[in-house]
Amino acid sequence: MYGYIVPRKSTLSASDFVLYRSFYCGICCETGRLYGKFPRFTTNYDFAFLSALLFDYASADVVIEERPCILNPKKKAILQTNPLLEKITATNIILCYQKADDGVIDGDGIKYKAVRRMLKKPFLRARQLVPEVWEKVKAAYECQREVEKIGVKSIDRAADPFASLMRELPQTILGVQTDDNLKGLCYNIGKFVYLADALDDVTEDFKHKRYNPFLAVYDDFKDRKSFIAAHKDELEFCFGSICSRAEGCFNGLKFTQSYSLLRNIVFDGMRGKTEELLKSAKKLKNPRV
Repeated sequence: MYGYIVPRKSTLSASDFVLYRSFYCGICCETGRLYGKFPRFTTNYDFAFLSALLFDYASADVVIEERPCILNPKKKAILQTNPLLEKITATNIILCYQKADDGVIDGDGIKYKAVRRMLKKPFLRARQLVPEVWEKVKAAYECQREVEKIGVKSIDRAADPFASLMRELPQTILGVQTDDNLKGLCYNIGKFVYLADALDDVTEDFKHKRYNPFLAVYDDFKDRKSFIAAHKDELEFCFGSICSRAEGCFNGLKFTQSYSLLRNIVFDGMRGKTEELLKSAKKLKNPRV
């Protein structure tokens, strides 16, 4: 996951902001505890959302403590360690390692080689902790690479391997059968992340002749701004449909502790990120919440 699933700060309450940051900081601190200081850079907003979602769905205790951390001496609310947080953190390490490995295969330079080397030991430890997650991730990325290798000219088919992985991850992490609405929500979030990343990278992919579902379907790329303008209606429909399906699945779920936070992310955050993508003439900056 790559930082596209974030709340909209303008509509986020102060209490939900603290709760959201506690999940984010909890993943960061748990990463440091289990895997060392440097892998903490893998902490991301998408997994803060997944953490809040799974804790709520599983009715797991959210124990928050105010304390300083190694990166900031000022006290902050931090989710305390428990077995579910361990599994979520391990899953994040596996996905980040796999993304780095994917980048090396795509020839994206020394940056991904350095990240892959640094994450190798944490990855091996995470794989031991959640072997079922690793099997799902490995199979999904093999399928994804095959789809991209043959140059599939379908946006839906291109996004399906990663979206299907995200649909299965909650059940794999929790170890219980999950609700169809949770599966549908996570599928559409996975689809949104894959396509948001693809649209964000469209200029670089065109330059380096890499597969991109939007370039495969629309072969008239000149520059990002004119490309988005030429296909704005189709792109708005594509992302709008994903958001609508995610919202429908969300409405079918029952929440106990993080409803307003999760609703902000699914209803406001995803549509806000869509607006950013379609208005930006260059790759989006890393978000800060």
